[in-house]
Amino acid sequence: MTFNNDGSLLAATGDDKKINVYDTSNWTLKYSRVANKRVNAFQFNNASTEIICADKFGDVYCHPAKGDDGKEDEKLAPVVGHVSMVTDMTLSKDEKFIITSDRDEHIRVSNYPNGYNIESFCLGHTDVVTDIQLLPWDESLLISAGGDTTIRVWDFSKGKELQNLSIKEYIQPYMAKATDANSEEPMVRRLVIDANKKLIAIVFAKTSAIVLLEWTTDNKLVHKSTQEAGSTVLDACFDSQGKLWVSLAPAEGDKGELLAIFEEKEGKYERLPADNELVKQVNAIETGLVEKLPDLYTIFGLRKLLDLPDFVQTPPDKARNKNKKRKVAEE
Repeated sequence: MTFNNDGSLLAATGDDKKINVYDTSNWTLKYSRVANKRVNAFQFNNASTEIICADKFGDVYCHPAKGDDGKEDEKLAPVVGHVSMVTDMTLSKDEKFIITSDRDEHIRVSNYPNGYNIESFCLGHTDVVTDIQLLPWDESLLISAGGDTTIRVWDFSKGKELQNLSIKEYIQPYMAKATDANSEEPMVRRLVIDANKKLIAIVFAKTSAIVLLEWTTDNKLVHKSTQEAGSTVLDACFDSQGKLWVSLAPAEGDKGELLAIFEEKEGKYERLPADNELVKQVNAIETGLVEKLPDLYTIFGLRKLLDLPDFVQTPPDKARNKNKKRKVAEE
């Protein structure tokens, strides 16, 4: 899901490849479009006249902000194309650049809308890049994260890495038992930013904790705290008052809680009690039980360790090195 700049429109899409745009004044469906492939990341342009969509096949398209009568628009030409799956995408605030990340550890900065003109590459990650965001307090800087448990800050127009912060030690104690080689190492699922307090919350796949980083006066990210949510965290966001809202995945056979909220008190984040009115109104919603929960952690499939059967039992760091050697040999 994504809002436009003034919050008047909400766009949502899913596995059905349908892009639905809603008017937030009355939550009615304004128009629908069909994407060529499943959308992995998308956003409105500043004027809300286009929706820029990155898909699982590695292409980025600009859809006009109008309906298409349920028919796929075959006249659209891709603005950007990767040979690998595009995992995330963002536009620079001045709309001069479109920044894309992919499954092969690349971050590409291209001119917009002429994406064939590449401005720079931000290279350094050693595993899939899952999330890229511009820092609201300095729009010339990009933050990125993924499967290598590092958070990196970039001067994106120059492709220059400004900081490489390892966060593995802050999340490793909270990791669930691995089910295969792909899930042995932590993987960042989402970065969420509080622009007012200059805080970044990091959500990991199949993990019950959230890592909080803060931006210091010397323009660096440092670890602030690690918050335990009690259940596996699915997603998070900051509200306008700085509270951190966290959605939770209940365990099988357990209704559990759907939501946790953390609030800063005297410089430290504390979880609001279960009887707090904000928490109660969501957790009181009736839920249905299913025989088996769906797989909520398909993000681990972005890792390429299991693509090579002989590497399945190899420790992740060694497997990545072997994978890289194999890629070089093929090239």
